[in-house]
Amino acid sequence: MMKSRLTVAIAASLVAFLIADSAAWGQQRATAPMAAAPQRPAGNGIALLDVSAIFKNHGRFKAMMSEMEGDVKRAEEAMKTERETIRSLSERLKDYNAGSPEYKQLEGQVAQRQSDLQVQVALQRKEFLQRESKIYHMIYQEVEQEVAYYAQQMGIAVVLRYNSDSSDPNKPDDVLRDINKQVVWSSQGLDITGTILQRLNGRALNPVNPGPAARQGVPFRQ
Repeated sequence: MMKSRLTVAIAASLVAFLIADSAAWGQQRATAPMAAAPQRPAGNGIALLDVSAIFKNHGRFKAMMSEMEGDVKRAEEAMKTERETIRSLSERLKDYNAGSPEYKQLEGQVAQRQSDLQVQVALQRKEFLQRESKIYHMIYQEVEQEVAYYAQQMGIAVVLRYNSDSSDPNKPDDVLRDINKQVVWSSQGLDITGTILQRLNGRALNPVNPGPAARQGVPFRQ
């Protein structure tokens, strides 16, 4: 029960984050500190960023989500064990006469453990959803920070969010998403997704322990 709800929540959060064409990214390179300045994207200070692709391919984000999903499975197993214990106790009620002291004592124990389990499930669900939300918030702040730093260095005035994934004409949701895209067409040189992703993954030295280093000139906001 807990896991299915959490899975739905995670799926709902990720539905907008579709994988972009990785082949296009291979043509882009991050700028080394001492290297010559990279070519500015064409388009009079405008660039595009596929945020969904960033989340789908961000190494530390994927590691943190994978770690959380492992914790969800372990919590589910613990609760499954408790359910089995409660079921076994309930079966033992048949060994006593209804209304007897032994029956009432065991019945009270079963009721208490069922109540405790329901509370535990609710608390665990809330904890995991909050944890998921914090992961998304932290990584998105990191993305904003990296984009701000890169845009300042490159003289980019505006970075627009777009989705580079193509739609499947046989899937109505895909078609509707494609129709509602804010960016109808753009020049290839405007997409900075590959560069930003490479920079983010390149400085994520510890994928388990969060805490991205602030870029010089662009303070990281907690």
